[in-house]
Amino acid sequence: MSHNELGSLTSPYLLQHADNPVHWKAWGDAAFEDAKKQDKPILLSIGYAACHWCHVMAHESFEDEATADLMNDQYINIKVDREEHPDVDAIYQKALSLIGQQGGWPLTMFLTPSGQPFWGGTYFPNKPAYGRPSFTQVLNYVADIYHNKKGDVTQNVTAISDALSDEAKPKGDGSLTLDHITKASQFIHQNLDTVEGGLRGAPKFPQPVLFDFLWRAAWIKKDHSLQNLIRLTLDKMCLGGIYDHVGGGFSRYSTDDEWLAPHFEKMLYDNGLLVSLLTMVWRKFPSPLYKRTVEETINWVLAEMKVDTPDGFALASALDADSEGVEGKFYVWDETEIDEILGDDAPAFKQAYDVTKYGNWERKNILRRITEFENKTLEDKLSANRTTLYKERLKRIPPQRDGKVLTDWNTMMIKGMVEAGLVFEREDWIATAKEIYNNLIAVMTKDGQLYHNWCEGQHGSLAYVEDYANLCHAALALFEATGDETYLNQVEDWVTHLDQVFWDKELGGYNFASEKSVDGLEVRQKPIYDNATPSGNGLMANVLCDLYHLTGKTAYKDQFEIMIKSFGNSNPNEIFATPGLSNAVLRHEKMEMIVMISDMAVSYKTSIKNKVLQHNSPMRKLLLGDKNHSFDGLHPLAGKKMIENSPTAYVCQVGSCSPPLTTEVDLEETLASLSS
Repeated sequence: MSHNELGSLTSPYLLQHADNPVHWKAWGDAAFEDAKKQDKPILLSIGYAACHWCHVMAHESFEDEATADLMNDQYINIKVDREEHPDVDAIYQKALSLIGQQGGWPLTMFLTPSGQPFWGGTYFPNKPAYGRPSFTQVLNYVADIYHNKKGDVTQNVTAISDALSDEAKPKGDGSLTLDHITKASQFIHQNLDTVEGGLRGAPKFPQPVLFDFLWRAAWIKKDHSLQNLIRLTLDKMCLGGIYDHVGGGFSRYSTDDEWLAPHFEKMLYDNGLLVSLLTMVWRKFPSPLYKRTVEETINWVLAEMKVDTPDGFALASALDADSEGVEGKFYVWDETEIDEILGDDAPAFKQAYDVTKYGNWERKNILRRITEFENKTLEDKLSANRTTLYKERLKRIPPQRDGKVLTDWNTMMIKGMVEAGLVFEREDWIATAKEIYNNLIAVMTKDGQLYHNWCEGQHGSLAYVEDYANLCHAALALFEATGDETYLNQVEDWVTHLDQVFWDKELGGYNFASEKSVDGLEVRQKPIYDNATPSGNGLMANVLCDLYHLTGKTAYKDQFEIMIKSFGNSNPNEIFATPGLSNAVLRHEKMEMIVMISDMAVSYKTSIKNKVLQHNSPMRKLLLGDKNHSFDGLHPLAGKKMIENSPTAYVCQVGSCSPPLTTEVDLEETLASLSS
């Protein structure tokens, strides 16, 4: 007899549904076989643990006995954690968009027993509302269509499957150039909010991949107006309610257009990417706000997101939006609470952080900074007040944490911590990043294979292209920080594996997964469009760019050029959608490789190195070399020596290098000439 099968799994999201009266099955062959035997359509529900509207639909429908009976009678019901199976989620999100509907979570898709989609939506209310039919109406309608209008189902399946196959083919026409990219940045510029920052309208997402690209494009064009809009965006985010001023860290997005009211869930990936972006922009504009935000975000991660593993710790994937069944309850304040907790300090704090009697959101107060930063004495006092509130907040019932460890999200934070550690001279952050990196590889490797996710001792899916690509970026950051060639060798090994298992030898580009995600669909996606996280092929284009510049091996340049030909398109809308790929072109053409030769057996921590790390160009890449190196040929270290036994730098760009530089003054002048 069928029953709910989620109770034996480890995914926090799936376990949230383990007590539902719905006979949920996990994603896998067994569920599809049952659907075929019983000739029932599949109801596929995809979400994640920190998703507010997933909780709403679960409470309204999946916990309701009558609705569950209908689902169990008419469907084979499959529940998927989108963070465990991003490949599955990507396919059905794309299918929904091809139907003409906006994607999101919870994702509700109706499939044939072979997994082919024929209709779907996102959240459906338990009663008709928001212009949507009730979920029970949808269930009855779709079941009737499946059993009594097979022709319509077949027509939809064919149309969607054909469109999915077409979408999976690279759309590049070989026309993408540096000039196209810099011109497109002006087109994107027109879509930015000149008052509140970010893209125009609501909701507002941080978009770190897009703004990383725009920052580099603005640098090349010397577009100060665009630079200022990016700074405005970061200022508004760091000051707004999307940022947790008490505990640190950013929420996933703001529901309004002024960054006030988030959906409160905190995702590891957002915070890792934003640490990197804030650090890069700080090098040009050393705002105390950016530095403090980076420090507090990293502190939050290390305080609240550690997950014990057999060899140490890694990082959890997310914190929920809800606590005690109420969205944001953990994070908001009443004015009376602030008065009681802070006493005489309350008036100044309330003025600075927009705390009023009637609140700024649903009669509660979301803390956001609305006054200018004034003097150090006041800022120190406000900082102490925030610490006091943090200690008080710890007494509340916290949101549920999704303790699932994801390879790609962990490595985004590792990369951010290394980059911030280098720039802000925090060796402890770099040491911690190395520790997480080593522990992550240990826990994610089983029987010689790398996995995407791990939770409470159990591995999930094999690693996807984005896991390998983000691991490469983290390892390259550690190589830059340490000069340890072990990291570079690992990257080269991973790229070799990707070329053997993921690379499409016919069309070019890397497939999402090492094999098809759904047997009933003859499609293997090649991720190129960036969303909240960077796409696998955009990431890999940057990896190949770096490997070519770091090693001089032309095979990496050849592969890079194939990718640009396969995916690159001069259409401004395509560039807008592929900032990661466009970034790779910018970096490849304008890379500033700064080679430093020193006696690494003694120390490479020198004032020369620090000057390089503080260099404000987003195109700079540091390569540490031992004075005893033996590279030749096209390797960037070939022919470069220490001069007079002093740490020596060479600044290289577009195939030419500066004379050897041994003093801070000479190095500073050379770097300044690149920025002028």
